[in-house]
Amino acid sequence: MAENAQTLAGTEQSVVPRIWRTADVAEEEAFEFYRDGICSAFMPLRPELDRPMRRSFRADVRSYEICESTLNLVTAHSHNVHKGRGEIAASPQECFYVNYQVRGCCEISQRGRTVALHPGTVGIFDSGASFHLNHEKSPVLTVASLMVPKQVLRANGPAVGEPEPALLSAHGVYGPLIAESMKSLTECLPWASQADVAELKAIVVHLIGLAVSADGAGTPSGDRPQAQLCRIKGVIRARCGKPGYSVAECAAEVGLSERYIHRLFELDEDRFGTFLLAERLNSAARMLNSPAHACKSLSVIAMESGFRDQSHFFRTFRQRFGMTPLAWRTMGQAPGGMSH
Repeated sequence: MAENAQTLAGTEQSVVPRIWRTADVAEEEAFEFYRDGICSAFMPLRPELDRPMRRSFRADVRSYEICESTLNLVTAHSHNVHKGRGEIAASPQECFYVNYQVRGCCEISQRGRTVALHPGTVGIFDSGASFHLNHEKSPVLTVASLMVPKQVLRANGPAVGEPEPALLSAHGVYGPLIAESMKSLTECLPWASQADVAELKAIVVHLIGLAVSADGAGTPSGDRPQAQLCRIKGVIRARCGKPGYSVAECAAEVGLSERYIHRLFELDEDRFGTFLLAERLNSAARMLNSPAHACKSLSVIAMESGFRDQSHFFRTFRQRFGMTPLAWRTMGQAPGGMSH
């Protein structure tokens, strides 16, 4: 039931997509029609949606063949997508999915790791391992998903193995270029020539190969790890006030593995937990010394600095600064007191 689309540019050189629109079928057939289209465009997948919500479900799928890869542009109401052993066994080839989130949010879960995509970000995950895509945080989603055969990506990055799902757009060197090139590729599809689209896709794949090879090798070396560690520390400083903030959450945000983050801190003769605690204590010290927080109790400041346990806060604060939080506040309020 797929149909050819008329190109906006009116030229035979443009890439012509296959299209599946739920508006073309009866309401009671919409979700099943979408499922058939998704399987045709992406290889076997299992869209999931509660049955009462299926009648109001709407979606538009456009599938563009670009050389050895396929770019699928999907706009749909919120739903989940799963790929398990059955779907993997029925897939004719293995590829990497490179998703550029245009609208809405998506959580990609695979191999015990979850990566969150927001508008403007790009993530990668493996078609050869079970995964789950959760779109439930947004009523409507739009995603451009580039399916790159594994041999094609490995030709652009020899060290590419079987990467965990990762946030490519967070890469310290190639991330912004990957996000911008995926955005350009998605936006130019309706009117650009086949040659231009193929060239832009090749640039995207090359950048992804460089990014995944750099982080997928697993051993930090050169100047890049220092840049990555600086970025990680900046994220920790911004999130240290969140109680229970973990290396897993940090890894999902920066698009690196937990193990790699631990290695970066080891090279710096530090640890993730030690650095996080130090930043929480620094945050508390600044608040205790700030007139803007003068009305807040010590327990509130402890909580807002990320401490769940007030006694732990008091003990570690004294170890770090040589005095209690109350004494620190009193000293800071005295004439000529500390300035932080």
